[in-house]
Amino acid sequence: MSFSLPYSRRRRYLTGIDWSIGTLDHMTRRATGIGNLSQVVLELQGRLPPDRLRQTLDRLSSRFPFLHGRVARDFVNLAPYWKIPSSSAGHGIPLTITQLPAGADDSADDVFSQHVNTPLHGPAEHLRFLLIHLGDECTRLGMVFDHKLLDAFGAEAFLHLIHETWRGQLDAIAPRIGQTEPAHLDHWPRRFLGGQTVNRFRVRLSDREVAGLPMPARRHPRSVRFVHDGLTPQQADRFIRWADEECGVPLLLPSAIARAVLAMRPALAAASPAGSQYLVAVSVDARALDRKWEDLFFNHLSFLGFTLPTDSTDPPASWTAALRDQFFDQMKRGVPAAFQDATMLTRICPQWLAARLAKLPFQGRVCSFYFACLRDTAFNQETFLDLPTTNLIHTPRVPPPPGLGFGMTFFRGRMNLVLSYLEGVLEDVSARDALRRLKALLLDPDQTTHP
Repeated sequence: MSFSLPYSRRRRYLTGIDWSIGTLDHMTRRATGIGNLSQVVLELQGRLPPDRLRQTLDRLSSRFPFLHGRVARDFVNLAPYWKIPSSSAGHGIPLTITQLPAGADDSADDVFSQHVNTPLHGPAEHLRFLLIHLGDECTRLGMVFDHKLLDAFGAEAFLHLIHETWRGQLDAIAPRIGQTEPAHLDHWPRRFLGGQTVNRFRVRLSDREVAGLPMPARRHPRSVRFVHDGLTPQQADRFIRWADEECGVPLLLPSAIARAVLAMRPALAAASPAGSQYLVAVSVDARALDRKWEDLFFNHLSFLGFTLPTDSTDPPASWTAALRDQFFDQMKRGVPAAFQDATMLTRICPQWLAARLAKLPFQGRVCSFYFACLRDTAFNQETFLDLPTTNLIHTPRVPPPPGLGFGMTFFRGRMNLVLSYLEGVLEDVSARDALRRLKALLLDPDQTTHP
């Protein structure tokens, strides 16, 4: 029997992954003056009445006071937990309404960029909404969320919760939403074994210098910029089928990462020092498929790492095969589960110290860039508050270092692509070129962009 320290079963203790996400928030805030925020933008047909949304948000805020919680530490067992206010009185979910002319999509993009690049107000604010009316024909709704409270899947699920609340389904769904979490102060042999697995994995990756872009000097505030594109449902389906054939199994990730590296290769090759390996850090959703509501809040993910030599001239299919083998090797070794176990042990460490320790491997280059693929969508509805939906995109603030990342998400068959980059890491023209190359490689996977 594993020795377990006492804890309160009424509390929502933070997992090791939650604590790691908080460390990324600390690193991002220290480098840019703004925390580890992200945003989902939902596009709608027609004009969404603001009162319809405001009333729904007020109901959710009142029903779930932990939306306004903050991180605290249990003085008995020292585990961090989410301290929930006794009520939502005095709190609310901010909503801003902006009117723009019909067709002013570029102006709307600028406003949404400012929205996600604005700090949250105080430790109890974790959500913020922006409603933009583009004439009377189109509405775009942006939800900025704190990654300490929601991950990308959870953010989409929260949009779905708003929709279901408007439909009168909150009382049926609310009891399923998890609001407590054990302290996980147990299974110590497994936690330490997970730490050994993660350390061995890092050692295997650290024998070569990582290719990466230099970080700009610390500046407050320093914004993250975004470029978007996408594939139609027909184009996305064609690439998915092609990726399955190239990989030999139904697996999208290796083919997608190979093309992302090729797309970013010219910019990375121009950096000094260039490094001898591309290292791509990938977040993977760890939820069970049937736990959308139970695991709506906080972070239910883990991480994988993939490497490719910078001097390789092999065709993309060979890169895919190498990445596929790395994927299966990490799954065989239990790397994702090991990360979850190992990070449980790091919660005793203050986040300012954890942030410093995170930069020790790879000479401070955490990775070449981040890559996230949200294959399973949590919001795929044809309507939202009675208005037809047309698209759902993400604008994540990628933590520095490296301050650079590709995102691949899906909405009703469409594949949405975003490149996020910290100001000063990449020039705007280089970012647009990189995303254009990625889209071209997804449309024609056999081509190569080797220099």
